[in-house]
Amino acid sequence: RLLRQRLAATACAQHFPMLRLLIAFCLIGIVLSSSLSFKIDAHKEECFYDDVINPGQKVFFAYQVTQGGALDIDVTVYDPSDDVLYLQERETDSRVLLVAADKGTHKFCFSNRMSTLTAKSVMFQIVVGDPSENPKKKTAVTATVDRSIMRMTEALNEIRIEQSYLRTRERVHRDTAESTNARVLWGSVVQSTAMVALSAIQMFYLKRCFETRRNV
Repeated sequence: RLLRQRLAATACAQHFPMLRLLIAFCLIGIVLSSSLSFKIDAHKEECFYDDVINPGQKVFFAYQVTQGGALDIDVTVYDPSDDVLYLQERETDSRVLLVAADKGTHKFCFSNRMSTLTAKSVMFQIVVGDPSENPKKKTAVTATVDRSIMRMTEALNEIRIEQSYLRTRERVHRDTAESTNARVLWGSVVQSTAMVALSAIQMFYLKRCFETRRNV
């Protein structure tokens, strides 16, 4: 009976880290949200808000203009006191790591006021806090597993952000290539039509020049 209890305790100890890993991966899928996309009209500004719990927390901010005009946008980040933390004008894409000096609600604004007619589509992502930060005290049993979970969380977060960034850039480049191909096609059609029309006019003119007019 004592041997059975020891075997059961060993099995639980072996499955406990796996259970923690499974829970951690589930939480990663819930907490790590995917990028957001929105459309901003000309002469408009759109702002989004996110909370920073503790001073000194890291804020990862990434954005990219996917459609519209020259693919540029004005971006401003404000702290809770409305002081400017980050300012960039007419930028296509960027990835920024900020350190919040104060806790509270931070504002992330995208401005398309420089555009006269063209609306633009923007994809962005905000990640507040470092996954490795854990204020709870860890015991000796769970410290190693928790550190492994945090390292995997950081790695998965970086991979997901990089994949989203590359996927968006690929879509932008594909749209540019398709637009260029369409312009080349229609330019060739117009050029061919103009050449045919010019040839017809020249033939008609030459025919008129060599016609023999009879006077009655």
